[in-house]
Amino acid sequence: MEPTLNINDRVLVIKDKFLNLNYKIGDVIVFYNPDYVYQKSTFEEFYDSLQIWNFNNQQLTIDTAFIKRVIGFEGDEIKIKDGDIYNNGTLIKFANIPVNETKVDATYIVPSNSIFVLGDNRSNSIDSRIYGSVNINQIIGRAEYKIFPINEISNIND
Repeated sequence: MEPTLNINDRVLVIKDKFLNLNYKIGDVIVFYNPDYVYQKSTFEEFYDSLQIWNFNNQQLTIDTAFIKRVIGFEGDEIKIKDGDIYNNGTLIKFANIPVNETKVDATYIVPSNSIFVLGDNRSNSIDSRIYGSVNINQIIGRAEYKIFPINEISNIND
């Protein structure tokens, strides 16, 4: 997600377990690995939410959270052409994100109950171009603020 986020940054996530967040294009979301079948109970999820993710555990697990930017929703046609990204024919641009870093032209149709996501470091991101769209049941919530390092506290979704 560089340049928006770096490897050791921490974010505050508004979880959508109990709230309807109504995601929009450009939101930065946190979700479980699309290959992971999410089966945690509400209690386990609550307990996990009280912890700082992977603070003491450097090993990645299958239920590690990913963070990417929303590009499209169910039924949308996402087209990548000459490095530009289009959603249903409309060019999508985001502030402070390098453009024309996507080398391969492609078209994707977002399946039902899914969201299409891309990383901000498009030339070096593993995202929906690789693992497909993210099922809405895999989504943990929306990343709202970068909270660490402290001297870089900022709103992520401006």
